[in-house]
Amino acid sequence: EELLSTRLIFVTGKGGVGKSTVSGALGLALARRGRRVLVVETDTYSAMAELFGLPVSGTEVVRASDDMWLVNLRAEEALFETIRRFVPSERAVRAVIGNRVAEVFFKAAPSVNEFVLLHRVFDYLHEEHGGRPRYDHIVVDLPASGHAITFLNVPRTLQGMMRVGGFAKLAGSIAEVIEDPAKTGIVTVCLPEEMPVNETVELSQQIREKLGRSITLAMLNMVHAQPIDESHREAFERLRADVGQRRQTPLERLVRGGALALDWFDRDSKYVKILRERLREPVINLPVFYEPDGAVVLDRLANYLNGAEPDLQHTLAS
Repeated sequence: EELLSTRLIFVTGKGGVGKSTVSGALGLALARRGRRVLVVETDTYSAMAELFGLPVSGTEVVRASDDMWLVNLRAEEALFETIRRFVPSERAVRAVIGNRVAEVFFKAAPSVNEFVLLHRVFDYLHEEHGGRPRYDHIVVDLPASGHAITFLNVPRTLQGMMRVGGFAKLAGSIAEVIEDPAKTGIVTVCLPEEMPVNETVELSQQIREKLGRSITLAMLNMVHAQPIDESHREAFERLRADVGQRRQTPLERLVRGGALALDWFDRDSKYVKILRERLREPVINLPVFYEPDGAVVLDRLANYLNGAEPDLQHTLAS
């Protein structure tokens, strides 16, 4: 509920944990609740283009469904929009950006790209249509967690450097929204494995130190379901020991497959327990969906986030 009450939602996590898939599924889940949602990417490669089968590039907002839109921001276009806020003449803006000295400065100056991307996100946040906000929620697929702290802390850093003036005021207003848990949600995505769990705990601590707030929640992605009822486990273990390494008959192969699924469940349960013990914030488990089509995974994950029970035939290994 805390996440649903925020209009701006940042999603981050270690590379390879399914961060972009979770971002897309979260946006889709909100849209299916009747919310108008914009999912923002900040990379040259668009995972949403692949997941939704749409051309997503540049500053063009693409409609993915009745209540969902996608955009993949590029720093170059975002820089133009930011400078135009302070320089009213479009010709003058292009002259500034086209200046070689300025170009070198923008590329060398710390955090310029991150700030102009955030500024563009906030433009979308304040955009109106028919007297109301155009988007009820904006979900931002952030860079991997190693860069996320820098990204989110850029406005406050730049405000401290500038101190006074219109730019410092703009940076300060963006920082205040990011640091307010009532306005901005921060979601971390990780896998039930040692390194992603450790990095998620470390990220949570860094956000407290740098931003003065906590993450909203952590999502443990691809958590295996328990393949057998706990009351049957002792009997299954005896059967497993009897079968050993034999795989000749269908029954023996079934037992071996069940044993593998049980090992996965036990491994995941270990890291679920560790994360819940070490993290102060809420943790949500997301199931594994064994589907070759990313769009199908997205659909099932969005339904799960909205409360649907996962179909076991799609969450257990075949």
